[in-house]
Amino acid sequence: MFGWPVGLILIDSAFAVAMWICLGRFFLGVALHDHSSFIIMRWLVQASTPLINAGNRICPREVPEKLRPLYAGFVVLVIRFYVFPMITGYQVSGLGDFPLEKTILNLF
Repeated sequence: MFGWPVGLILIDSAFAVAMWICLGRFFLGVALHDHSSFIIMRWLVQASTPLINAGNRICPREVPEKLRPLYAGFVVLVIRFYVFPMITGYQVSGLGDFPLEKTILNLF
């Protein structure tokens, strides 16, 4: 389908979902607070809190709390864009070359 083995697609898709959850929480957090009653925001907070807590181990203390989801999403993006292709040997020239994003782009 993508020229990638199924196991790599599943691993990359897990990283992709984690990245988009963190970025979604950041962008929605610009307009809403973390304790909002909006159901999507509550879901994003619940889903991204473990990722952000894991990212706090490498996150500098100078980064404000509101920017931590963006930082965690950026770290996952760097892992997906640089580390993952380096380990697997697959060439990636843009975000649209990853399986999840390519599938979404092909829908449009």
